[in-house]
Amino acid sequence: MTGNPSNLSEPEKENDWRKIAAKNPNNLNRRRLRTVTQVLKQCGARRVIDLGCGEGNLLRSLIKDPAFTQLTGVDISDQALETAKSQLKGDLPAHQQNRLQLIQGSLVCPDQRFRGYDAAALVEVIEHIEPDGIAALEQTVFNFAQPKTVIVTTPNIEYNILYPIPPGQLRDPDHRFEWTRQEFRAWAEQAAQQYGYTVTFQGIGDEFYDLGTPTQMGVFQRECQDG
Repeated sequence: MTGNPSNLSEPEKENDWRKIAAKNPNNLNRRRLRTVTQVLKQCGARRVIDLGCGEGNLLRSLIKDPAFTQLTGVDISDQALETAKSQLKGDLPAHQQNRLQLIQGSLVCPDQRFRGYDAAALVEVIEHIEPDGIAALEQTVFNFAQPKTVIVTTPNIEYNILYPIPPGQLRDPDHRFEWTRQEFRAWAEQAAQQYGYTVTFQGIGDEFYDLGTPTQMGVFQRECQDG
């Protein structure tokens, strides 16, 4: 559904909106995880750190593929890590459990355990950070950990008018902010330039005319350094 919705009649726009609204919300999460997994495979990552892993949804997707030789999940929440552990350990035979580790840590504090990975994923994480903590997150991920690839996904606030939430309300009570596409692009391009990365953008989910897609993704690639 691309183009300008102002060119459509109200019944046509209402019909298109209903098609999207009727979809299972879990479908977007599955598409998001599938897209991130595909990007990680395309960039050849074998050692992946999931920063803000929560209950391990992305890790459950990655653990099925033996191409990923080392998977680490990081979260600040003990409860989330316990849930992830109980769900993930059952997916691995005993002789493969050394492929996976779960650690507690803060994403705004540099940590030696975050270093040495081919790729880092922050899937629906950055919007949970207080705005005045974003600079510290950048330092931790791009300046300290320095993985070759960084994938960041976050909600597109422009799409929120299609959800049954009051105007001005964010999608989740724990979100500290949500960005428009222009705001996300501006942040990502500034961070990439500052820390020696390039960044490309992709939407995830059903595109709805000029509102874009519900999820926006930036894929950062570290530029080669001489010497």
